Amino acid sequence: MPQCCICQQTVERWSPHPHIEQRSEFMTMMETVGSDLSIYQCPACRCNDRDRHLWLYMSAVGVTQQIRGARVLHLAHLERLIEALQPQQYVRGDLHPTRAHHLKIDAEQLQFADASFDLIICNHVLEHVANPLRALAEFHRCLQPGSVLIAQTPYAPKLMKTFEVDEPVTPQFAKLFYGQEDHVRLFGADIVDYFHAAGFAGEPLAHDTVLAGIDPQAYGCNRREPFFAFARTGAAQ
Repeated sequence: MPQCCICQQTVERWSPHPHIEQRSEFMTMMETVGSDLSIYQCPACRCNDRDRHLWLYMSAVGVTQQIRGARVLHLAHLERLIEALQPQQYVRGDLHPTRAHHLKIDAEQLQFADASFDLIICNHVLEHVANPLRALAEFHRCLQPGSVLIAQTPYAPKLMKTFEVDEPVTPQFAKLFYGQEDHVRLFGADIVDYFHAAGFAGEPLAHDTVLAGIDPQAYGCNRREPFFAFARTGAAQ
C-alpha cells in the first residue's frame, strides 16, 4: 500500500491532479520533468508529489539532520516539518506572502547580509523570476561558504537550451510553452549551467542514486525528477 512520508499515513491510492487533462501538449512532447500529475496528491494530508520527493531526498542525504540549530531561508513548502526540526533561525517568505509570519522576499534582491544562512530551500521559484542568474547570485551571497542551496525546478532535458522569449507573453503562451500561466521560461538541459555560473558546485542527483530501493509509485513521487542540491563554493564575501 502507498505510504505518505509527510503525514506518515497509508493510503489506498494517490489522487491525480484535478486538472491533469489540461497539461500542455508541448510539455508532454518535451517530456518535461516536474510533478507526476497521475500521482499528484495525498488524499490524507493533501501534500503533492514534489513535497514528498523533496522530503525523501532531504532525509536520504542528511539535510534534515543538519537543520537543527541551522539558519534556514525557506521559499517553498514543508514548513511544518522543517519547523519541527528546530532550526536556530527559520525565515519563511514569498514575493507575495499570504501568511502573517512570512516575509515579503524578492529572490533577486534579498534583504539579508552576506553569509546569513546555512541552508536555502527555494523550490519552484526560478521559473518565475525575471533573472534567474541574479536570483542565484543572491542565494550564493547569502549562504555561508560550504553550505547548500536546494532548488527544485521543472525542466525539459530534451531541450538543449532554456526556452525563453525576450518579450512579455500572454498567459496562453506561457501555459502552452512554459507549463503554467505564471512561468516565464522552460529550463532545458543547460539548467545546471545557471547554478555553476553563480558559483555553485554539484550536479542534479538522480532518484536511483539517492533513493535506491525507494519505489516511486509506493511513495508517490516522480522517478525522473532529480534532486537539485548545490554547494556554495568560494570564500565569504
